[in-house]
Amino acid sequence: MSFSGFRAGRLLASVSLVALLAACAVTPEPFTKDELAAQAKEDRADMFKGGEPLTSALTVSDAIARAVRYNLDKRSKMMDEALALGQTDVDRWDLLPKLTANAGYNERSEPNSTRSRDLYTQTTSTSNPTYSADRFAKTADLTMSWNVLDFGLTYYTAKANADRALVATERRRKAVHNLISEVRFAFWRAAAYQTLNGEVNAAVAEAKVALDKARLVERENLKAPVESLRYQKSLLETLRQLTAIQQELSTARIELAALINVPPGTDLVLNVPADMKLPDWQMGLERMEETAFVNNPDLREQGYLTRIALDDTKKAIIRMLPGVTFTASRNYDYNSFLMDNHWYEAGAKLSWNLMNVISGHDALKYADANEETAKARRLALRMAVLAQVHVSERQFRNASSQFTQSDDLWKVDRRLFELSDAKAANDASGILERVAGHASAIASQLRRFQTYAQVEQAYAKMQATLGDDLLPDSVKAADVKNLSIIVARRLEQWGKGEMAIPMGAEETPVAPTPAMDAAAPAKGTPDLLSGMVRFFQDGLKQPEEVATPSVSAPQDAIKLSPSSQVEARDQLSGMFDKAFRFLKDGLGMDQGARSDDLASAR
Repeated sequence: MSFSGFRAGRLLASVSLVALLAACAVTPEPFTKDELAAQAKEDRADMFKGGEPLTSALTVSDAIARAVRYNLDKRSKMMDEALALGQTDVDRWDLLPKLTANAGYNERSEPNSTRSRDLYTQTTSTSNPTYSADRFAKTADLTMSWNVLDFGLTYYTAKANADRALVATERRRKAVHNLISEVRFAFWRAAAYQTLNGEVNAAVAEAKVALDKARLVERENLKAPVESLRYQKSLLETLRQLTAIQQELSTARIELAALINVPPGTDLVLNVPADMKLPDWQMGLERMEETAFVNNPDLREQGYLTRIALDDTKKAIIRMLPGVTFTASRNYDYNSFLMDNHWYEAGAKLSWNLMNVISGHDALKYADANEETAKARRLALRMAVLAQVHVSERQFRNASSQFTQSDDLWKVDRRLFELSDAKAANDASGILERVAGHASAIASQLRRFQTYAQVEQAYAKMQATLGDDLLPDSVKAADVKNLSIIVARRLEQWGKGEMAIPMGAEETPVAPTPAMDAAAPAKGTPDLLSGMVRFFQDGLKQPEEVATPSVSAPQDAIKLSPSSQVEARDQLSGMFDKAFRFLKDGLGMDQGARSDDLASAR
């Protein structure tokens, strides 16, 4: 063996040893306490970073605006949507031909020498061996390839991912609806705490003083023991009622602080409205059902999932077609024996996986079953939404009735307390009646706040069921103050029973659409062809001509004009329809056969 061969052997042994040691070096490494503490400190700082400070009393619209802007769960849903939108941008690149650059270097320890042998006599030539390649080989090439079948599959995958971006949009809408409902409920519970906390503390202190005096009277036998114990029992019952009210209100501000993303220990000051007005809701149930069927985010999400199932069926059909691959390359080989070291190559290759054709019947049957399942889920969800419309409307009516009764009861208890307070001022024996009357008035006012919070929550849930967005996607505000103004205006409209789309206006509200949704093909046109034309039309534009989707505003859609594509679509639409029909008919998968197969499967 020559020296170069020995050197190559040592190099191979060294690389093998390093690879073996690297494989053995991977062991589980749990976080240390210092790392966990540092991570917790960093995350805590990030949780509240960027939030505008509280400089004034918080109104309902301020709380909703801060929650919509800073709530961490809502941020997470927005990032999920932005991530799905980013996937659609990645899918556009997958539609392009593959451009591969290769470079290689090879070294042989010995020349690639050969001898020749006579074909007929099998006699080996006695001349010296020859070789036609250098021991050191350097090659490079730049190859472009495009597979038409892969393009079709990638196109429908991109369409499905675009629909998944719309699914993320609907999930964000649902998260915002739930967030607004929770904020409105928590705000009025916190308002009850702010309004009643001082009165509750004063009543508790007064009850404790009266209880101490009653125990002193019992010890000194100034009253009959039975009368004294009954008096103490009444005071203890009142004290227990006041303590329960304190516990009920103690967590209200913490819950509101978490929703608007401020530290839980923050001393929130609320701007509580002087009066509590019931929303004026006049929409009939039939109109509510129609609106929910169009706008409800759960139904829209299931509709997009059904469309994804349809795209899966088309992909199953495309997989049965033959694939054509076109290649073109520029090649470099620095072999000194070659006459031309640089050259071009071009070619085309047809390949057909016959197993896909054989298994196509089962694949199509599964795809059709998937379509039927998606449709069944959509119908079941429509029934659930239909029931939810009636339930939410009834809950709102019941909560409104409960609030009216609680408001009347509070007014009566307040007058009784005023009378008992006046009596106790002139009669020392009326202290028990005053304390009990004060506790009853506080409890009635607490129930008044609680029932109004339930009214606000029920009304927000009813709006969520109808899919009425408090803040449409077209609304943009730079800060919390301006966003709060927009929210206050919409809350005023909601209080009057007005929706985002008034009656008699546009019957089908436009869904918040990601930027890529504008590239979806029109109904009745061949999806594959229109996607190719639309992609290359966009891809050849100058960068400044193409709108860039924003993460903060995914609803800004790219506006495309399809007028230049109509003629080409019309010419080839029949060809695509015939191809799909031929494959289905050839495999016995017409509509009747699919229905029979599904029935037998069930």
